[in-house]
This record gives sequence, structure tokens and C-alpha cells, in this order.
Amino acid sequence: MNMHSLNRSPSDPSRSLPSFPEVTSVGVQDGPLAVISAALKAARRHRYAVAAWVIFCIGCAALYVATTASSYTATAVLLLEPRRPAGSGSEGALAPSLDVGRAESELQVLRSERLLANVFNSLQLANNPEFGPETSEKSEAPAPDPKGLPGQQTTQPPDSVNLEQRKFENFSERFTVRRVGQSYVVEVSYTSKDPTLARRVANAAVSAYLWQSIAAKADAAKNGAEFLQGRVNALSSQARAAATAVSEGTLPATPTPDADARVIGAALQPLKPSAPRKALILGLGATIGVVGGLLAVALLQALDRRVRTPQDLVQRAGIPCLAVVPEVSRKTANGRREPVDLRNAAAPWLLDVRFAAGIRDLRTSIQLALASRGQDAECVIALVGCTRHSGTTLIGLSLARLLQEGGGTARLIDTNIHNATSPLLSENFDADSASLAELINNPGRIASARLHDFGGVSVLPARSPYKPVSSGASLGSPVFQSVIDHMRRGGYVILDLPPLSTSAESRVAARRADVVVIVAEAGRATVDDLSDVTSGLIGVGANVIGAILNRA
Repeated sequence: MNMHSLNRSPSDPSRSLPSFPEVTSVGVQDGPLAVISAALKAARRHRYAVAAWVIFCIGCAALYVATTASSYTATAVLLLEPRRPAGSGSEGALAPSLDVGRAESELQVLRSERLLANVFNSLQLANNPEFGPETSEKSEAPAPDPKGLPGQQTTQPPDSVNLEQRKFENFSERFTVRRVGQSYVVEVSYTSKDPTLARRVANAAVSAYLWQSIAAKADAAKNGAEFLQGRVNALSSQARAAATAVSEGTLPATPTPDADARVIGAALQPLKPSAPRKALILGLGATIGVVGGLLAVALLQALDRRVRTPQDLVQRAGIPCLAVVPEVSRKTANGRREPVDLRNAAAPWLLDVRFAAGIRDLRTSIQLALASRGQDAECVIALVGCTRHSGTTLIGLSLARLLQEGGGTARLIDTNIHNATSPLLSENFDADSASLAELINNPGRIASARLHDFGGVSVLPARSPYKPVSSGASLGSPVFQSVIDHMRRGGYVILDLPPLSTSAESRVAARRADVVVIVAEAGRATVDDLSDVTSGLIGVGANVIGAILNRA
């Protein structure tokens, strides 16, 4: 038959890809649901890594919360309301208005270094260990050694003035003044590890502001033309009360009606720490873990070139998915993983319903492809793996058994004649049985060759474990075509071809088949592998009808 000869004319070389019919694709979805499904599958595939990352982030947040010292924030509230200047004459004069600019100026007064220094010195915070090491009363620099070498530099202890300045800076950094919206209400807050100190500093700052305001008016009253001794005494009394409150870290004991502000809320001692905010930090850690994990999964999914789903075969590689062989459990009753026994056709994992359904889908796709060519029996089916250990032998034996159960005859030919590391089909090899390498070297034995029974399937092993293979044995030999023509009489012939990456002869052997099916191992074969195999087979004129995704 010319159709099966070695010199059959190849297909049009201008076509880089075959015209695969879309109806042959199995289990392929499209649209937004497919994207969501792929993302969920990727997240499920990396669920342990994502869970570990989330736990790590939460653990880091918990460690930060546990190791960070608690801090407390006390807040005093002021209402800015300027009074009539002292010594202005009439007691009924209208109070000056307080515009936005004036309000901002008062905020700067509250933040001024003069006011903070007054609080710092009045509360005697220079020796508080929270702001730095304690300052000694007398700090004397050592006298220079008269015997020292000229130009020799001597290290001196830190100056007490600089040390106190650093303490004051640490003190000032924890002091905040905030205007509430567009109102004239001002919140004066201080944060400290000691809740009592936080309360005292907040109240002292407010008292210092009141004292500065009253003291300025007292000076104005003394120098004014309308000097009234009673007025001076009242202002002096209010100023003394404010100054005492500053040193004690409290509010003035007497009313201060002449101040430009009124205290509407004293700073109370905090009952619970304001920082760290444990719930917020733990929630933030969990959020960062989940979002970061999902972004990492999305990035890995975008960079991952491996084929995992039928959508990858169709959309990324442009090859129809003929069938999907699912992952099946090979665990025995004692929980151990059962070794692969290709000879045992009654293995529990081979009898799995999903596995059988995948092989049936493959048979149906092949029969449809053969029917479109006007063929149904005495056909040659080639299985080519994208990578090593793609599972072509397992699928070939399962397909042969299924074809025989349907009343047909199927024979499997192992074509990996130069690979001595794949003895799966040579187990318990009968010395009287033939091998493909022997038949190629001795064509006279083709008619009388006895096939090897492998679990109920007639198999022609690639080589005998007892005899070396001649280097002249090649799948490109015309004798190999004679072997195929002899074995195809009355039934199907399945060619178990090695991957193109390990044997270029697979291209020649694939040309001799009526249909060629690519076997892609899920999670291992890449889109590039599929493209290379497909273009390599089509380039020599092989009739590639699609691919099968093997997860077993």
C-alpha cells in the first residue's frame, strides 16, 4: 500500500500547524470562568506554600507584637478663645476675633521649643531613663597628658550638654499637637511607655501654654497706662497657678479666665496601651500573607510554562486535547503506594473509573480521526512522549486492552531499541520470543516471529535482554515498515515511540503511522516541549491529531 510506504509524500510544508478540529478537545472551557478556574487551581496547587507564607507573616506580626514595648498616649483638649487684652480700658470691650491664621499661630506656640523646654525642665525629665542615660552632676574632662605625642588625638567623654540635648529631642518627638477639623479645638497628646508620665506631660504642656498667655498679659498690665493694682494681682495669681501646674504635671488649681484658651478636657491616665495595636498588626500580617501569597501564585502561574490542564494544551500550545488521564490512587490497604505493574491488567488503580474514562476518550478520538480518513481497522497508532517517562507505555497497553475488549486485535511495538535503561516490556522475556532489533537485523524471522505476552497484550519488545543490539538497527530501515505491515494484518498496531529529544528516529517512525498522538505529562511537559515535538513531527509529514494529558 502506497499510503504506508516510507516514500509517501509529506504534507504541505508551508503549514506550520495542522488544522486540528476543535470538537476533539476534551474538557476545555473558555472565557472569564476559565481564568478564574485556572487561578483557583493554581492557588490549590500551591496551597501548602501559600498557607506556610500566611503563617509566617502572622508569626512575624505576632513576634513584633510580643517583643515591642507597649506605649500609652494621653490627650488634653484645649479650646482657643482669645480674651480682651489686659489694660485696654473698658471691661465690656468686645473680644478680638480668632481667624484661621491666628489659630495656626497658636498651634505653633504649642509646638514651640520654648514651651516644651519649660515642660521638660519643670518636670525634671533630664534624668528620666526613658529618654537616655542619666546625666552626671559633674562632668569633668580629663586633663591632657603633657607627655603625649604631638598631634595625638585623645577621645573625650560625651558632653553633658549634648547628651541633654539628645534627651530633649527624644522627648519632643513624642509630643503632638493636632487641630480637630476646622474648629478651634486643639488636642495635645503625648506618648510614653509610662502612662503616668504621658498624663503629666500632656497636662503640663496645656498649663505651660496657659501660663505663657497669662504672663504676657500680666506684663502688659504692668506697663499699661491704665495700671490697676487689682488687675495685676489677679493676673499674677493666675500665672502662679499655671506655673505650679506645669511643675506638677497637672492643670491649674484656680480658674484662668484671662488666658487665650480654655481647657475643656484634661489628660487622663491611659488604661490600656495605644501601641502596638495588636489586632491591627495581626490583621495586617494576615492580609499581607494572603495577598502576597496570591500575588506570588499569580506570578508563578504567569511564568510557569508547564502544561497542567487541557486549557494549557489548547490555548497555550494550540493542540487539541484528546483525553485526560487523571491521577489515580495506587495506595494499598496498608496505606503504602503500590508499585507500577504494567503486566497486571486487574490492578486496582488501572480499574479506576476515571482512568478507564480517559482511555475511552482517547479511543473515541482516535476512531473519529480514522473515520475521517476512511479507515477503521488495520491501522497504526503512534504514541510519542514530550519528555522521558511521559507514560506512553502505560497508555499504549491500556489502549490495547480496551481495543481487545471491544472485539478487536491490538499489538504493541516498543521502538526504543537503543535505550537499555527501559526494560519494562522485557520483564520475564522468553528467549524464544522475538524483539524489534532482531527482526530489523534478520528480516527472515518476521513471518515466524512469536510475540511476547504481556498481561494479555501481544507485545514486540524493542530488544532482548540477552542479546546486544547492533548499531546498524534503525527505525528508518525499510525492514521496520515490513514489520509494521505484517503485524497490522487483522488489527491495530500501537507504536510506543521514544521522545524526540532522546531519539530523532521517532520522526521517521511517526511517518509510518496513520495517526500520531502526543503524550504530555501534566506538570512536567512545557509548552516549548509540545511546540518542538509538534513542529518536529509535522515537519516530516506525520499525521498528528492531538495530545493526551497524562496525570497518572
